[in-house]
Amino acid sequence: MNPILALIALLVVAGAVVAISSRDPRATILGLAVVLIGSAVLAEPVPAPLGLATRFVGAILAADLLWIVTRDRPRAPVPSAATEGSRIGWPAETLVALGAFVVGYAAHGLGAPALGPALASAAGFSVAAIALTATLTGRDVVRVGLGCLLLIDAGLLVRTALGGTPGDFEQLITSAALVVLAGTLAALAAAARADGSGGFGLSLERVRRHREPDAHPLDVR
Repeated sequence: MNPILALIALLVVAGAVVAISSRDPRATILGLAVVLIGSAVLAEPVPAPLGLATRFVGAILAADLLWIVTRDRPRAPVPSAATEGSRIGWPAETLVALGAFVVGYAAHGLGAPALGPALASAAGFSVAAIALTATLTGRDVVRVGLGCLLLIDAGLLVRTALGGTPGDFEQLITSAALVVLAGTLAALAAAARADGSGGFGLSLERVRRHREPDAHPLDVR
């Protein structure tokens, strides 16, 4: 086992646990950035510099799009300003992630010869296991969207474990898809924050809050 790859795999799993468990939107985005960046390196052999740089740029841009939406807190303390967080707590999420990590490592190749490292399969299973609850049971836009992003990243990790290191063009397509999905999530999160609740949960009353115009009209006399 490559100790460097093992460390990266553990960092990816830890980032996923933080992204799913934390109630602070900014902490969840930091965890997501760790997952996206670490997943790009979790391959053997290491991807070519061009493809690796493409994944890094895509991961940073995706995280930045979400950071723009979540970096500003409401002026008044609003309970819905935070994301829902994990319903079972981070210790339980960690145990689920570790259990799925072991299963993914043991199931490397899924019964067929695999071209990639077993650690990529282990990390992919782990990320998918803890992202499923956020995707299926989440009640705010940020949590559900992060779960979807993590599920896609988990699929990419399993693909690397089965098919080996992806090429430069595949890295480019992957980065573009992640950025587009993150941009869509950022737009939905901004709309949810503007619906009157001040947070990222969808408003049940469907009553939009009146907002002052960004630009003041000119006083023409």
